[in-house]
Amino acid sequence: MENGIDIYNPLLGLRSIGLNKFDLSIIIVNYKSWGALQECLNSFNQYSPKLNYEVIVVDNKSQDDQINFFSQDYPSVKFIENKGNYGFSDGCNLGAESATGEYLLFLNPDVILTDSLAIDNMVRFLEENPNVGITSCRTINSNNKPGREIYFLNPWLNIIGWIRILYKLIFIKKIINLFPENHKVWYPDWVSGSVITINKDFFNQIGGWSQQHFWMYSEDPDLCKRVHAQNKKIALLRDVELRHAHGGSSRRNPKTTAITKSEVVTSSHVFVQIHTQGINRLALHTLIILDTLVSWLLRALFTLPIFWGAHFRSNLLTLVAIVQYYTYAPIRGTWKSKRLRCDKDT
Repeated sequence: MENGIDIYNPLLGLRSIGLNKFDLSIIIVNYKSWGALQECLNSFNQYSPKLNYEVIVVDNKSQDDQINFFSQDYPSVKFIENKGNYGFSDGCNLGAESATGEYLLFLNPDVILTDSLAIDNMVRFLEENPNVGITSCRTINSNNKPGREIYFLNPWLNIIGWIRILYKLIFIKKIINLFPENHKVWYPDWVSGSVITINKDFFNQIGGWSQQHFWMYSEDPDLCKRVHAQNKKIALLRDVELRHAHGGSSRRNPKTTAITKSEVVTSSHVFVQIHTQGINRLALHTLIILDTLVSWLLRALFTLPIFWGAHFRSNLLTLVAIVQYYTYAPIRGTWKSKRLRCDKDT
């Protein structure tokens, strides 16, 4: 037991932390995504990085006893059981506290290694480019197409989808010049938290993930914004790749979908509250509320003919969750998620 956290090892029982020093600590936060996690861990057997690395899996209290079985099946992996499901940022920070690597790789459980170069190259790029604070790489979706690679930190472009589409259409030449197709490395404003590599000392310097603000979503642009504040770039390597089954770790049934989709809205408001001010902040909050309510109401109505089908239930439950959030946010006096650790215990 370390600070109330169980660290499982089927051969040694509870093991102490910090006995070995690694080049890289790979941190995976899991919540009831054991099937995806199994594929992820198995892919390391086939495409193991050359670096001296450790794998740390933080389970956000799945409460299904699977952690015991997995700790037996993967004795080389360090399993940590969190005290509750306090979100992605909380789980990442908990894993980082136990990490002994010089570098940290935060990896989603639904990410699968497809070659042996991606992880090594991300770390090497950090080592060779001191002006870079975070590296990521190209991800391939389940439909065999590259995932999104151009991200903006401006909340008008980052949060409001239709404004981002218009911006890309109007300023297409500017975007092409900033992100040439033949370049192996792009420098977007931020990268997805599904694959993030960072020096551990620098990670601690900028305060880690904002677990006091974000339960799920928007924690990645927030982290990258603090990297930029230290005059460092975000690099996306496009000549190596990992496979990412988007949503495989969060969208399992209508109820779960409603929680995760409503948390997208919650985190958007939190990001706006933290990183904007004045009229800009008020305008963004207002537009997000209107855009969210209208879009989810339309989705529920469009799927109504398939009454109580999976899509309709997901849309209806998401709409209800969002309405409840907007109802109780003024009462609670905060845009933050009610699921955060700071609202329960510290």
